[in-house]
Amino acid sequence: MIILEAIGAIFSIIGAYLMSLSSKEDTKPLYFGFISFFISNLALLTFFLLNGKVPVIIQMVLFFITAIIGIYKLTNNRKRDIYIMSGVLFIYILILIITVFPNITNIDFSILIIDFIASFIAILGSFLLSSHKHIVRGYAFICFFVADIVFVYIGYTNAYYFFMIQSIFYLYTSSKGYYNTMRNEIDYFLTKK
Repeated sequence: MIILEAIGAIFSIIGAYLMSLSSKEDTKPLYFGFISFFISNLALLTFFLLNGKVPVIIQMVLFFITAIIGIYKLTNNRKRDIYIMSGVLFIYILILIITVFPNITNIDFSILIIDFIASFIAILGSFLLSSHKHIVRGYAFICFFVADIVFVYIGYTNAYYFFMIQSIFYLYTSSKGYYNTMRNEIDYFLTKK
């Protein structure tokens, strides 16, 4: 299970870093960031499914959907990307059916309020991030910053250390992503003072 957590964290960190490089004019890093999140969300969805964290499972499903939406909106070759995503999803579902679903009754599913709050804020940020309007994407990075403060705590208290490291890194990328997305407005505000 730790391999799933590690793969999810690594690709998630790569995705967050790529997204933090995006700007109002350049959305190519967003596209590659969504591809990284596509991979990460599959791994983390499986990890949290096996750990029974219901709000985070819902978050990962929705993050996976927003990764698909982000790829679809930002790609230059929709047909190719739809074909690849469909193939990966088909294989993933087969693996779940064969390996996870037969043992699903052994998983202790739980809903904790702190998991719910963090996941809700992160889900909202993810939907905002796929917007073509840079100001809306700026709000997304604020949501991510707040959610990741809570996720650091969740990672620490549950001994999900790769997830905790990922969330700490996200604090940096959320700040950088906000600055890059809102650079013109921030620079204008700073020069007016």
